[in-house]
Amino acid sequence: MRGCTVVSSLVLVGAACGGHAATVTSTPDGSLLPNASSDTGSDTGQVVYDANQNVYWLADANLAGDPVVRARLGAVGLPINPNGTMDYATAQAWVTLLNHYDAGQGYLGHNDWQLPVTPPQDPSCAVLAGGSGNSFGPSCKGSALGALYSVLLGKTYPDSVVPGDANTIGPIHNLQPSFYWTSGVSADGSNAQTFTFATDLPFMNTTKYNYFPVLPMIAGPIGVAPTGTATLLPYSTGAAAGKAFWDPSTHTTWLADADLARSDALAISGTTTINTNNGALMPPLVDASGAMLLSTASTWVSALNATSYAGASTGTTGAWTLPAVTDLKRLFADLGLAKGDPVFISSTGVGQFQNLQPFFYWACMRDMAGSSASPCDGTDAGTALDGVTPMEWSFDFESGFQGTDENTKQFYVMVYRPGP
Repeated sequence: MRGCTVVSSLVLVGAACGGHAATVTSTPDGSLLPNASSDTGSDTGQVVYDANQNVYWLADANLAGDPVVRARLGAVGLPINPNGTMDYATAQAWVTLLNHYDAGQGYLGHNDWQLPVTPPQDPSCAVLAGGSGNSFGPSCKGSALGALYSVLLGKTYPDSVVPGDANTIGPIHNLQPSFYWTSGVSADGSNAQTFTFATDLPFMNTTKYNYFPVLPMIAGPIGVAPTGTATLLPYSTGAAAGKAFWDPSTHTTWLADADLARSDALAISGTTTINTNNGALMPPLVDASGAMLLSTASTWVSALNATSYAGASTGTTGAWTLPAVTDLKRLFADLGLAKGDPVFISSTGVGQFQNLQPFFYWACMRDMAGSSASPCDGTDAGTALDGVTPMEWSFDFESGFQGTDENTKQFYVMVYRPGP
């Protein structure tokens, strides 16, 4: 590495290691701090050298979320949402732009950027699929993103990389970019419909391993509904004051705190046991981020009614329930949100990364004989239930869950290049 001294397994280095002149300064604790590089604009020339995997991560984990960078790279024609999310084909096109930038010299002087790779079988995963099936689930350390989450960032399933993420929009606060649980469950109970305000899209997710937040609703008012001309009306009197708001267009009541379980687990404590074919996991019933399994979500909503939260219960005032996907989509519209709204971009630093989002990221398949420094091998991770739509690898930094998703979903993208 030109001009770099690596003193730890994960260090932030200046552009001397990325193609432009810069220096780095050692601190007493052995970490490295970047000085300003010769590059201009939003891309400061910073990369993070990952000695564990021998790759250089781009320190900005949501570069596509920067409109200045998108314009500079000529990405205006690509269907990238304002918050930086995109489908898988666009993610591949984004990487191509990075490598073709500056007349083929590549972004920061390198043209070997790539999506993070994932092997089809990974014995460290909590779920090992039999036969030729892919390994997935929590605790995966064989993939590039799994190793980043578990080994280098030191996170443990189901911890979020940004557990205190919060957004206030109108009368609602702590609105999460994560998926939210809904009442729609598959016939066998193994999957449930979920909804994310980050992209305005519903998905099906496994109920056994995914940790998501909960936003209950009531079909009707608590007592007398608030009146006014606003689209959404907070309750200002009675037990619901400051705790709920009314949507007059749909005649529904919503919690004002969209992640109430983070601050009030309603006496639901301790751990749950998830038996996998790679041993038992014992995660908390309610994570510090407020996320939980769907089975716990049902218990938590029941406790909400048992405590008559905001004056509601199973009595005549109506009860708190999990919303349907259609309920959340209508709330999305009434909040005035747009698809891929940049309000959901988290700018919290995570380790030595900037803009690492507590959400899903795209990854690609690599050959089993390779390593994280190997390229994508061009194969899909499988096909969807329709037997046609390709499935690609993904990783959720909200909980440390590795899975496969239809390539039409819209996730974030972070890239790296192989080390020396």
